[in-house]
Amino acid sequence: FNSAAPPAAAAAAAATRPAAQGSGGEEAPPPQPPPNRFLYHSALIQVGVCEPSLFCAEMGAAAVRMGSPPRVRLAAVAYLISLVKARTASLEPALPLVVEAVLRPLDPSVPSLRESSLGASTTALRELVRRYPMVHFNQPTQRLAVGTAEGVVLLYDLRTATKWRILQGHEAAVTALAFAPAGDTLASFSASEASLRWWAAGSSGLFSFLGLQGSCLGVTRVDCALPDAPGARVKIEWASPQSVGITCDNEALGFFTRPP
Repeated sequence: FNSAAPPAAAAAAAATRPAAQGSGGEEAPPPQPPPNRFLYHSALIQVGVCEPSLFCAEMGAAAVRMGSPPRVRLAAVAYLISLVKARTASLEPALPLVVEAVLRPLDPSVPSLRESSLGASTTALRELVRRYPMVHFNQPTQRLAVGTAEGVVLLYDLRTATKWRILQGHEAAVTALAFAPAGDTLASFSASEASLRWWAAGSSGLFSFLGLQGSCLGVTRVDCALPDAPGARVKIEWASPQSVGITCDNEALGFFTRPP
């Protein structure tokens, strides 16, 4: 991350300085050009594309390394954002790794780290929610839901920066999900298995004593034509406390009511 180029005046002075002579009278090598930030950035993002697990682990570790200057920790989060922007679709299998790397600096047990990183991590999470329909944030509960390629839904509590629930039931990749406005229920949709699942996502009642494993409240079959286009964006929106609408590229595919 320490790739700042020297000031322009210093570079100009170096360029006009007489060439140094070697011990044998030969001319010394010319001064090296300043590091190219763009090349460094591109090379690092390419590492992330090829090795997302390694990249997320390293950036996550750099983001919480208290011995580093704050600008270095913030740069680590910024590189995660850059990777998301550069390779949105190809990163879907690695979404949990990206989210957990972004959440690491928000550990409330280290207040100074959380305070200095809150802006960068919030920007990164906002970018994830904007780009991925299988990632959703609920403001009242401060919880983030992430649907995975394996069909598991992960719920994170942003107040503690920890994994809060694991919701298992889908047998194929989660295409889209959304919290109900109150945050007490979550709907998740898998296009491959044509099913919509309804989950308890609140903190009260029986399900608060089940530990990490969450509970499915019901399953709805989604009998509607789904586009085969690889870039199609499927989205869930709550229409009422008991029903949701599913759209694809802003075209309605149908409305579905939670089973009794």
